[in-house]
Amino acid sequence: MSNVLHEQKAGEKPGRRGDTRRRLMQAAEQLFGERGLHAVTLKDINAAAGQRNESALHYHFGSKQRLVQAIFTDRATAIDRVRVKRVEALTGSGREADLNAILRAMFEPLTELLDTEEGVRFVRFAAQALNDPDFDLPAVAIKSGFEGINRANGLIIAALGDLPPEIAIQRQRLMVEMALTSLALWTRRKDATHDEAGRALFISSLFDAMAGAMRAPVSPETLAALKARG
Repeated sequence: MSNVLHEQKAGEKPGRRGDTRRRLMQAAEQLFGERGLHAVTLKDINAAAGQRNESALHYHFGSKQRLVQAIFTDRATAIDRVRVKRVEALTGSGREADLNAILRAMFEPLTELLDTEEGVRFVRFAAQALNDPDFDLPAVAIKSGFEGINRANGLIIAALGDLPPEIAIQRQRLMVEMALTSLALWTRRKDATHDEAGRALFISSLFDAMAGAMRAPVSPETLAALKARG
């Protein structure tokens, strides 16, 4: 997680305007994660960021939807830089066909967010965005153009070559949903930040579950439904 924070803060723009934008994003991320996207008003965010000018948020982002996208893109860009390095290390070691290793390269930059309060804040925000009908987070993540996500997805598809492409895409979406929801639920535990052994077991079990879901045979019922859909 320290690598993620370093990469992100290195890209921040100095100056008063950049500071105001950052404070607004941090305040929004915190409030959205606690209450959900629709329960938070622009006025709430301005107040939490210490902005007396109620038009500050509209000036910097234009709308709540663009604010949500800005928070996600900002965090996800930093996380994906770490993911790219993990994928490169994986391919360099000759384990590019190892599904378990691929999933870890793809999702460990997320599970490591549980190490810090800032990371937990983003996990909670992302889980709220995941459940919001106006923000299709898995689709944004999969179609984002992020190098790390695209390269990891390519390795997953190659490792599961017998899987129908549409089923492979659905399962990749399921992995995003499973990971974010599970991580957010973990952060609600009273001992979430202290039980390191329990967290290590939880994360390892989560990766086992994701690998099992990806490898699951496609049932005749699913194949029939896929064929009927055309």
